[in-house]
Formats: sequence, structure tokens, C-alpha cells
Amino acid sequence: MLSNIEHLEVDYARDRYGGHPRQGGIFKFGSDEIAVLYNRAPCAYREPADVRHDLGGYHSRAQVILARSYDGGYSWDRSNDVTVYDYTRPIEEQRAFITQLDRQPGLPRQRIDLRSPDSAIVFPRTWAGEGDPPTLLSFSLRSADRGHTWESVPTPLRPPTDRGAVHKDGHPLARMPDGTHLAVMSAVGGVWLYGTDDHGLSWEPLARVCDDPTGFGRSTYAGLILLPSSRLQCYSLNIGGWRDAIQMCYSDDGGYSWSQPKPIVRWGDSPWAVKSSQAMRSNWIGGKHYRSPWPMLLADGRLAVLFARRKPPFGIGLVLSEDQGASWSPEQVIRDDASTWDIGYPVAVETAPNHIFTAYYYSLDDGNGFGGTRFIAGTHFNL
Repeated sequence: MLSNIEHLEVDYARDRYGGHPRQGGIFKFGSDEIAVLYNRAPCAYREPADVRHDLGGYHSRAQVILARSYDGGYSWDRSNDVTVYDYTRPIEEQRAFITQLDRQPGLPRQRIDLRSPDSAIVFPRTWAGEGDPPTLLSFSLRSADRGHTWESVPTPLRPPTDRGAVHKDGHPLARMPDGTHLAVMSAVGGVWLYGTDDHGLSWEPLARVCDDPTGFGRSTYAGLILLPSSRLQCYSLNIGGWRDAIQMCYSDDGGYSWSQPKPIVRWGDSPWAVKSSQAMRSNWIGGKHYRSPWPMLLADGRLAVLFARRKPPFGIGLVLSEDQGASWSPEQVIRDDASTWDIGYPVAVETAPNHIFTAYYYSLDDGNGFGGTRFIAGTHFNL
């Protein structure tokens, strides 16, 4: 059961939109140093475009910000914020930066060992591709010094097929016994496994992990866990089609073949239901039970998956497994006091045995339009 729950603000300002930390990630560097990456943009909260997520929405005004804590996430030293990437740069300038290796294949690259505890990697994505409207370009940037500086030549991500684009959120890489790394990414055809054997200088598609078999939905928000048994587990969210639920599938051959995905949540045993009728009287009745799952393997061998709830009551929850994913607990509520559905994308680390720090974007009714200011919140709790 959850205990010692403590909420705090990581980045709050009424004239800004702080959003989507799962697209950036979280890093625990040791000595209680934590870095959280997220999008930050000016926001007036007056027009729908101020808070939209699509092309022309708040992302086009945003920068990828790294915020840092030196006490395990209890306080945040905002004087040391790092701008990792700037989405406000002209499209031509962004395109030229991302495609450097396409134009100069032999361009020298910085040597960074992704096995180092001081390394970090982020996977931005921006509407800077060719066409009108422009298509999505995704790439990775690495750091060798705990995110204080970032490489000047990015690694572009190639889609696994000749259609569409590929993107990856900030869930950690899986480090294999031979020192190579794996990641799961979203593209046409669902979730794909990618690998790098050169510490992120290149990424190549290895196998398709899962998709919605009906053709009406999709699988996305993927995260990869490597168990001590060498089993790989891929957690994702199926949206539409077959189901709207968090699901998991696994591979026992290094990722080349995968089981069918099965839901890890269930209907009929919800702690949210008691409050849902009251919440629906004053909030948007639509929305999703689950969004943006974040799986993590705890030091004691348990598995936890955090998620956002975008149906009243809005909030952040989790499910827990004591047996390596064979069975799962009922949902548990981390918080359920958000003022709008536009929340979530949690990232999390275990800062001490059974103690979790999670960051996510959130909204409370503070008088701003469209449900209130979007800000980066954090929660400490014990499991």
C-alpha cells in the first residue's frame, strides 16, 4: 500500500505551460542528484491553441528544460536549469541541425559511454520535416556530464518502414549483458524494438513488438524492462480498437519474438469509482481511464507501473506486481485532485529502497483558463 505521500511543485508559473515529462525523462545520477526533462512554454490560457498539443499548439512555443535536484527531489535548484532543445527555432534551422549526418555522413561524433552513471540521453521530436504541413522528425541527444552539456550532432531516428515517422519517449534504455542497449519506440505498425551497439551513435529497428490487431486502434507509450531472468517486458497502452488498457508482453530471446500483449489492469475493482459520480457532475464526462504508463523494476524485485487517469476524478495512479508481472494489484491512487484531464506523463525513480519520487504535469484550479495552469508537479511516496 502507498504511504507517506507528499506532493510538491517542481516548476510552476501562471504564465507558462509545463508539460509532458515522459517525453523528456528522469535520471538519478547518485548522491541524491535527480534531473527531470520536460517541455516549458509561455502560455496565456486564453485561447484553445494556448493549451493544444498538436501541430501549432504549445509545443511550437516550447523548450526542453532540464531541472535538477540535489536532495532526492525534495527541492529544485532552478538557477541551474538547462535548455536541452529549443522548439521555437526556425524550422529550417531545426531541420539543418537534425539532418547533419544525412548531409555529412563522416561528421566526427563525441565519444559517450551510455553505461556511465553520468551519461544521459533524450529523444526530442519536432514538426520540422519536409512538406506542408511539415512532418515529424525524431532524434536523440546524449550527454556525458549529467545533462549539463549536450552533444552538438544528434542521431536521427529512422522509421522501421517507408511510411510515417518514429518517436520515443523518455523511458530508460534496457542495458544488455554485452553492453548494448535496447529501446521501444512508436511508429506505423505499433511498437517496435530498436537497438544500438555503438552507444547511441546509431539506432536500428530489430522487431515489431505489438500493435492493435483490429486495425482500428494502436499501441503506444511503450516502456521496456529487463528482468534479472533476462526476460524483456514491454509495457504499452492500447488505445481504441481491441481495448483501452495498459498491457504487457514479453520476450525470452532478446527481443526478436514477443508474446501476445495482455492487460495488467482490470475492471470492477477501482478505487476511483467511489468518487467518479461526484466528479462527473462538475467535470468533463469523457476521457480515458489510463494514459502514459511508466513501468519500473524496484530494488526488491517488485514491478510498479504508474499512469495518468484522464477521466473524472483526474489524477495519477499505479498498479503493483509481486511476482515479476504474473499478477497485478488493484489500482492505487497517488492523487486524484486535478482540475482537468490535461495531466499525466509521469516519470519516476526509486530514490531509496521502497521510496519513489515521481514527476508529472498537473493542473489545479488557480483561476487560469481551461482548467488552470499546467505545471510540473512531484510526489514522494513509499511502497
